[in-house]
Amino acid sequence: MTAEPLDDHFLTAIRALRTRAPDRRIDDALVLDCFGAQLQSRHLDFAAREMQRRGEGFYTIGSAGHESNAAIGMLTRVTDPALLHYRSGGFYAARASLAEGTTPIRDVLAGCAASTLDPISAGRHKVFGNPALNILPQTSTIASHLPRSLGLALALARMQKLDLDGLGRRIRWWCAVSATPRRIIRRRQGH
Repeated sequence: MTAEPLDDHFLTAIRALRTRAPDRRIDDALVLDCFGAQLQSRHLDFAAREMQRRGEGFYTIGSAGHESNAAIGMLTRVTDPALLHYRSGGFYAARASLAEGTTPIRDVLAGCAASTLDPISAGRHKVFGNPALNILPQTSTIASHLPRSLGLALALARMQKLDLDGLGRRIRWWCAVSATPRRIIRRRQGH
């Protein structure tokens, strides 16, 4: 018996699966890495709830049901910019697994605790973000991704046009953060 009924259901369902020949079109190591990121995301959900129960955590909206985002995190490059939803824990864990020296578990738990040690928000708000992973901090308000993603797309296209791509991650980060819808609209109107 586990601590959570959901875990009991999961284990029962896994034990009931029939085995079949593995699909060799996908590398076993990639599948296991993806599954590891999904597990990490799910266990961070458990930890957030436990932190809240003890009065040490203040954010418990988890990524349960969205663990498949890990596949996208595994298949994108660390240099690809990402704007994540608050349920994108699987993506965050997978992306972090591709980069040396990252601390995704510590970072997420610091965000759940509203700790000043949270590297992206310094305790102001729980968001996924990390400059080393090109994950831009993004609030999850409905439709808030659209203006940021539009600004990011326009900034990246402009960088390519100006042949600035060689300047690296810091310029990409600055352009994405600085490209606001207001600037885009003013530019389109000829201002």
